[in-house]
Amino acid sequence: MSGVPPPAGPGRAVYAALAGLGAYALVLLVLLAPSGGLLGRYAIRGPDGRDVPVRQQIDPAIDFPVPQRLDAVYIFNWDAGRFGFPATMPPYAIRWTGALRVPESGRYGLALEAEGQAALILDGEAIETTPDTVAYRDLAAGLHPIEVDYFLAQGEARLVLRWRPPGRPLRTISSPYLLPPGIDRSSGSARRSLGWLLAGAGAAALLALLVLARRPPAPVARLLAFAAAERTRLALGAILILAAILRFHDYDLVPFHHETADEYQHAWEGWTLFHEGVPRAWSTFPDRYPINQTLDFRWFGDRYVVVRPYFDHPPLFSILVGLLTRVWVPESYPSPWSFLSLTLPVARLVPILLSLAGILLLHRLARRYGATESAALLAALVYATLPLIVMSHRLVKAESLLALLFMGTILAVMRHDETGGRGSALSAAILCGLSLWTKATGVAVPATALLLLLGRRRHRAAALVAATSAAFLLLYLLYAAGYDLGIFLKVIQAQATTKWVGLDAVQDLLAGKVVVKWFGRGWYLWLLLAAGVAAFRKERALLVPLLVYGAVIVMTADHRVIYGWYRIPIYPFLCVAAGLYLETLLRDADLFVSAPFAFTAVGTGLLYALPEGMAESKPAVFLFVLLALGPYLARLAHEGRATRRLARAATYLLVALFLVTSLMSVQGLLEIYSATRGVR
Repeated sequence: MSGVPPPAGPGRAVYAALAGLGAYALVLLVLLAPSGGLLGRYAIRGPDGRDVPVRQQIDPAIDFPVPQRLDAVYIFNWDAGRFGFPATMPPYAIRWTGALRVPESGRYGLALEAEGQAALILDGEAIETTPDTVAYRDLAAGLHPIEVDYFLAQGEARLVLRWRPPGRPLRTISSPYLLPPGIDRSSGSARRSLGWLLAGAGAAALLALLVLARRPPAPVARLLAFAAAERTRLALGAILILAAILRFHDYDLVPFHHETADEYQHAWEGWTLFHEGVPRAWSTFPDRYPINQTLDFRWFGDRYVVVRPYFDHPPLFSILVGLLTRVWVPESYPSPWSFLSLTLPVARLVPILLSLAGILLLHRLARRYGATESAALLAALVYATLPLIVMSHRLVKAESLLALLFMGTILAVMRHDETGGRGSALSAAILCGLSLWTKATGVAVPATALLLLLGRRRHRAAALVAATSAAFLLLYLLYAAGYDLGIFLKVIQAQATTKWVGLDAVQDLLAGKVVVKWFGRGWYLWLLLAAGVAAFRKERALLVPLLVYGAVIVMTADHRVIYGWYRIPIYPFLCVAAGLYLETLLRDADLFVSAPFAFTAVGTGLLYALPEGMAESKPAVFLFVLLALGPYLARLAHEGRATRRLARAATYLLVALFLVTSLMSVQGLLEIYSATRGVR
């Protein structure tokens, strides 16, 4: 097969193959999406008792154990022109209608859990439901009209409809058993059947290729030769598609609305820059502004003090957000609140797209550091799938852009060190300057570049970086002077004098967070462990940017509020270390490499992916410890062919569990992140 040339134009063929793979995945997602559900009519109840419609949508199930899913319908679809200004969360009045499909005749239990007032009507008859009780009805097989009414005046919304079919436990009524009004059930079944048929055809085609790989005919040989020659780009493209799917799953709901109001800082600043010409956003230092340059209001129950001109953070990332929304987002709020029209589902597209570009840079960076192709792909896979990173990449925070600038700067420095070209030195210098326009902590980028260039005796390039960074700082001062230099200096002074910096920040920087919740501590601990192991490898230079940035955070951030997004710029370097760690793990199947990985990364994934009762059971713990230690202890006691194979099989199983539980955790992030597990 080695003598068969690959097809012409491999670059175009790779992109076509990746586009086809992406389209195939998208079609499968659409076809296999839940086809059932109930039609929800979301309304607000006015003082006169009348309901004003806000939105209609089909909900796959009446399963809202946490408030975010119901809240989001109102917050992200609010039209202030029709409904007025939402100073508080409005009274919810929601009605779901449709049909319940009963698969077999028998006695069914029904339970409705609600915070607020809820009513269940089945076959035109009101069913009395009380907390912690199940109401039983004899139901014939077939369709039964169902209606669920919900009203919440205030508080956190919660509504879950469950049933107990004959001989089965109590569980949520899922979409296959619910049908919206006016929808033919056969059409949804046909769509899902087509989806499964398409999925089966794809699996069969892959299996056929694997079988034909032994003695392939000429066309298959050419295809396999092409796949072998372009396997890296194909694998990287598949990782990119997977990363996109994970980042867009419930991306508007998790992290929660107003879990950090900082997301709205960048969104509002970007909006007002392009719509009003003056940056406005809520500020931590409104007392530095004249009262006539502030706007104090409550929005959905949360207070904001918006100032103009806004100077809390440099504007580059906000400019990207504003560019995306310049002509896309219509104004649903009148002046002076028009910036509220930019919702999180739109603003979060910017960090997600930046993170996808970051996967490509991460792979190239890993290779530049000396990682093998497999280690670089493993690093990209961790970056794409680790739930802690997936969630962080949804936040509308400037650190998402800073991470790209950081990686790009180091790649440019490495290229300049190899070639001595002026272009690469200029690229590094410009990226350093842009980092200063992105975030104050972006000073770590030129600091790292200068450190690396001076260490390699590239003094001219170092001087260029320093001079360009100084020029960008001067431009930033001119930007501030164009609006109000006096207020700018007051804000900078406040930022420099009101922060409580202490050694506790060193400890807090080592904790796994997304915003302020302790989430995924085991995953983050494993990333740090991988970085520690990398210190003893030839690729240890990857620790330089990590240490410089960490030092900047410790010296500048208020340790009382070390937020999770501060870690976003160091995730790429931690993931490179993780890729090196996984490569060693899969190669050696060694106790002293496998056990730390199992008890940190795999254990965390199982904690979140398994049902709470199972995760806390002794048998599950015993099985996990047996898998994490048993095969490796056997190999340690007796080095033989059988024990080596057993340890290798256990290692592949651990890595598979790590990936599968990561995917499962992302799929259930809304409920997992809301639960007490992983929260301090």
